[in-house]
Amino acid sequence: MKPSLLILTCLAASCPPAIASAAESNGSLHWSNGAVLSTEYVWRGQSLTDGKPSIVGELKLNHDNGAYAGIWAGNLDLGPGTDTSAEFDYFIGWGKKFGKVSLNTGYLYRQRPSDTLPLDFQEVSVSASYDFGVARAGVGSYYSWDYFQDGNSTYNYANLRVPLGKPYGVPVSAVVAAGHYDFSNRAIGNYSNIDLRLVAQRKSWEYSIGYSDTDIDPARSGLLTRDQSDARWRAQVLVMF
Repeated sequence: MKPSLLILTCLAASCPPAIASAAESNGSLHWSNGAVLSTEYVWRGQSLTDGKPSIVGELKLNHDNGAYAGIWAGNLDLGPGTDTSAEFDYFIGWGKKFGKVSLNTGYLYRQRPSDTLPLDFQEVSVSASYDFGVARAGVGSYYSWDYFQDGNSTYNYANLRVPLGKPYGVPVSAVVAAGHYDFSNRAIGNYSNIDLRLVAQRKSWEYSIGYSDTDIDPARSGLLTRDQSDARWRAQVLVMF
């Protein structure tokens, strides 16, 4: 699961990491892999590449019973003094669809190698979505007990994906997502974000253009990326294999 709807809000109904894709099957195990090229990496309303382009790859092994494990990797730029240029996410979890209901829960270790700051942290997540036919709605939550800026954190979100039709045979959807971040370290400052995207799919390719914004006040926020959390547009291309 993974991405920028909040980066890919699971490009489908959410849950970072998240490049959801189809692949060859081998018995009860099968791979689900993908890569994303984006004008920048926007994560929960924050640009984590300082406004620069991002390239992301994910390898994911799934079992028919719903269990999965994988690794996600991409470039990173958290600003001066952080001494980090990449992120590696290692994750395990379980996800299953029951009729129109989809459930998912997982554990994620975010590694951001740095010689100057401890930037790694862990998260557990739970999410659910329901397909109403005319739209699919989802909700989810991420909890970290060792957030890299001290203390614990909780990120809750909701999203809605609405099919708009198939012009020239290409499925097009509108996706809206909203989230709220709570930090036990009050010096960081809680905030909310919104993400809007228009998505087109063609075979194993997905194209999207999106807009995101937050209510972060750079003058008061303690986030490392407080100066990279304003309104911004982005475009991205996803390929699944």
